[in-house]
Amino acid sequence: ALETARTMTGESGRVIVAFGCAGLRDRAKRGMMGHVAGRLADLVVITAEDPRTESLEEIMAESAAAAMAEGKREGIDLWRVPDRGEALLFACQMARKGDVVIAYGKGHEQSMCFGTTEYPWDDREALRRALRGETLDTLPTARQGLENGE
Repeated sequence: ALETARTMTGESGRVIVAFGCAGLRDRAKRGMMGHVAGRLADLVVITAEDPRTESLEEIMAESAAAAMAEGKREGIDLWRVPDRGEALLFACQMARKGDVVIAYGKGHEQSMCFGTTEYPWDDREALRRALRGETLDTLPTARQGLENGE
């Protein structure tokens, strides 16, 4: 999808990706996703995606390390934003004419798991709000801000 997005940007557009990796799932995917995002996207925003009982900060750190191995720099073209609503808003706010913003991981799912609790969540609604300059703040991470570069 990132390669397809690149074909949509034209000469001056950028690919902006926001993604997370699930807790208690295949840890190897965290690094793989970080490497792919670091290599194929211009701007990378790492965020929550069902951390479950794992540390969200540690999950994000694994993906961030892989993106940095591809040359991304924290606070310049790589950010960690724990709250997914704030991350999608941040990604949309960075976008300018000709850019493509992609959010990976949640798709049609209607909840996100923190600890053992499922919280209401909808990426589609969060993106609609982000395009209006608003955030969907149904998660326990709401209003925590950027973890770096703020």
